[in-house]
Amino acid sequence: MAIDTDLPYGPQPLLRAFLYKADAALRRRGVTLRPASLAELIELNRRHRDTWSPLVPLFDPHAGGATADSGFALFGRNAAGEIVAAQGARCYDWTASTLAAEFASLRMYYADPARSARRGERVRISAPSAAAIRGRVVFSGAGWYRPDFRGRLLSAILPRISRALAYARWRSDCTIAMITDPVLKGGMARKAGYTRIEPSFELFNTRVGDYVRGALVWMPPRQLFDDLQRFVTEFDA
Repeated sequence: MAIDTDLPYGPQPLLRAFLYKADAALRRRGVTLRPASLAELIELNRRHRDTWSPLVPLFDPHAGGATADSGFALFGRNAAGEIVAAQGARCYDWTASTLAAEFASLRMYYADPARSARRGERVRISAPSAAAIRGRVVFSGAGWYRPDFRGRLLSAILPRISRALAYARWRSDCTIAMITDPVLKGGMARKAGYTRIEPSFELFNTRVGDYVRGALVWMPPRQLFDDLQRFVTEFDA
């Protein structure tokens, strides 16, 4: 795997076995994974708006305040070196706060909501677990697959790699994602390994749309490791 696999945290044998298996699965699908900066992720999203909705600003180094210490991006490239897939992760220290509080205040999205949020922008979350999720919380998202590379199960591989690397880097207490209703209906949460799916969140007048609704999905470390073990023993069996 052409990415940094320094793994300071987590069960080393499992993480290494998973990354080896995931890398082999990607290569069989014609994809090689490489690291990228968050600025490159934002630019890639801008260039592919015809097949990729605008990213939430939490990945933006400017408006969102993400840094190389708090986030990373992964690009999948084909044999010609073209980017055909992407995934991102952002880690928050919410030791003294909760997902519900950070989301409702827009601090999850913006380093300075008063300066960067759009006029009239607001959000709402009613997912029951949002008020209990705290600590080192990883947001895993920004998933994109070029249309000619869809249907190859990349959405079952890249999100798991993102979660594994995020845990190994930050020792995350919880991994979350927010999946819109249309994507949820397409089975994305299950493909990516999430089983804790809680409606709902709502976005009003944001960069990603005038009105967006979806579900919070989340995973504690024990479930993350169990999911990686199942991948090692069952995926592409």
